[in-house]
Amino acid sequence: MSFFKIAEITASLFYIGFIPGAPGTYASVAGCIILYFLSFSSIPSQICLGGFSILVSMFSIKKLKVGEKDPPFVVIDEVAGMFVTMIGHRTDVLRLFIGFILFRFFDIIKPWPIKRIEKIGGPFGVVADDVLAGIYANLILSLMFMIVSF
Repeated sequence: MSFFKIAEITASLFYIGFIPGAPGTYASVAGCIILYFLSFSSIPSQICLGGFSILVSMFSIKKLKVGEKDPPFVVIDEVAGMFVTMIGHRTDVLRLFIGFILFRFFDIIKPWPIKRIEKIGGPFGVVADDVLAGIYANLILSLMFMIVSF
């Protein structure tokens, strides 16, 4: 199997990215399922998983020679964004659901500077906008559960 084919399989998250409709949403759900079953409880292990997913995303996107535009079938970056969203949080169904909604909101709406970063293009731009959307979602999720716990 060629490196290009492996990169295509990885970047599309085992061809989830080729499902018509909302491939980014499907990949985000897959990320939630992965997190639910892995259920890493320590923050260092969550950070390692997030970092690893970012590296795999950038590597596979680079091998595909993605240019300025983020192709719809490239969805591995959505998984990385979900992993970043859940760093520091338990991966129970409620938190995963809220994290998923927040991540998809920020990934779709792209508030400043997410939209600007996305325009960089290439592997960095394709992945960085999802990572930043994950950071925004993580911060809001943290704030929500801090308020609720008082």
